[in-house]
Amino acid sequence: MRFVTEQCQKFITDRTPPTPTLFLFQDLYPFIAERNTDTGIERAFINTCKALKRSRHRMILFHENIKLPTQFRDLVEETENPLPSESETHDILERRIAALLKSAGSRKLRNQLSEDDTKKLVRALRGMTPEGMDDAIQLAAIQHGKIDADLIPKILERKKRQFAARGIEYAQPPDVPVQGMPILEEWARTQLSLLEPSAKEEWNLDFPRGALLVGEAGTGKTLAVRCVAKVWGLPVILLDTSKLMQKELGASEKNLRDTIAAAESMSPCILFIDEIDKMLPSGSGDGDTGRRMFGYFIQWFQNHDSQVFVAATANEPWGFKPELLRRFTQRFYIDLPSTAARKDIFRVQMQKRRLQPFDEARLELLSRRSADFSGDEIQLIVTACATNAYAQGRPGQVSLEEFYAEIDRTPAQFRNNPPRLKQLREWAAAGHAAFVDPDALQQHSAVTGDAKLSGIPTVSKPLTTTNPSTEEVG
Repeated sequence: MRFVTEQCQKFITDRTPPTPTLFLFQDLYPFIAERNTDTGIERAFINTCKALKRSRHRMILFHENIKLPTQFRDLVEETENPLPSESETHDILERRIAALLKSAGSRKLRNQLSEDDTKKLVRALRGMTPEGMDDAIQLAAIQHGKIDADLIPKILERKKRQFAARGIEYAQPPDVPVQGMPILEEWARTQLSLLEPSAKEEWNLDFPRGALLVGEAGTGKTLAVRCVAKVWGLPVILLDTSKLMQKELGASEKNLRDTIAAAESMSPCILFIDEIDKMLPSGSGDGDTGRRMFGYFIQWFQNHDSQVFVAATANEPWGFKPELLRRFTQRFYIDLPSTAARKDIFRVQMQKRRLQPFDEARLELLSRRSADFSGDEIQLIVTACATNAYAQGRPGQVSLEEFYAEIDRTPAQFRNNPPRLKQLREWAAAGHAAFVDPDALQQHSAVTGDAKLSGIPTVSKPLTTTNPSTEEVG
């Protein structure tokens, strides 16, 4: 590489070149951006750049996802070639469909996409290159033999495989509907219309920046995120900070930047951070890497203008500063399910395992017997009973008494820790988060006799801080 750059410099400094020349370099950055770069190569490239400035020649460097080293900032002008926007993606889709219909000739191939299907298909294609979009549409249409809504999951699956090869993980779609969260469901349906381009272009209405879901483990926070994604028809990209961490200096930050860049290239989408409270720097024991990563994320979260919705969950929100909470458009508290919600959870979990259905009376008995159980614990109870029935040669047949026995055998995880639940409820009741289920709120208030939890609104209040020095997070 040193020889190449030196020869390039020699050509540039030659006083008798015939015509101005354009040099094209592909993937040169790794040779000059790595920490172990040969200083001779680095110096040769710097000299080449300086020689170019004094000549009529020019150089174009092609690279992907590598940050320009500081020493070259004044020598190289960086420009981006962004992926197609939503309107550009729509144009690519229309052109490719028109080409497919024309090439089909006498074969029966029709465009059966509705207006809503077309919008969803455009969202599914976002994040791909124009060539990738063309290939995905053509391959899916040829394999499927139709141009209809069934192309959407096929293209999404293809895109997931492509991004998985780059280390980007997706959350799986929900296997059961969410239960006992009417406030969250209503909010999600209300925000859906903001995905329409006209919301921003004509009415200056922004898509929500993010939502924080707080609650104990097993209360359904992750399922809620996946169900919101299903309502919106958006993919969910996982941001797992533990998997981003690398030993090499700067590699962890690069992994975080790459994941966020992938999410922005696929917008609109959901960036899911599970247990964001574990990402918070907690003191002098935290390494500089974790602090830099969190600082970068906060700055991006505050300033980005893409349709990337950040969905974060937390078990222990006490460490959140008001300036961080304010960055979330909405904050929700997910409590243990109410009596009605537990009944619904039993119903959908029994349906999932194809158990003989119970009438409302028996479901009510199950719900009351399982007070203080989380949705995850109810799912485990149903699974255990269904497994025992299958092992005993009577699949799908579980009696009420068998459910009772399993409930009594398995103590509720949070029954013996009421102070922690009370602390979470009071944190939400102070205006930090909206209760997703008013029924659960009223029942817990009645049981504990806690006046602090009575009449709590189901929307989170604006947050204020009395410390002006913490107004912004650096």
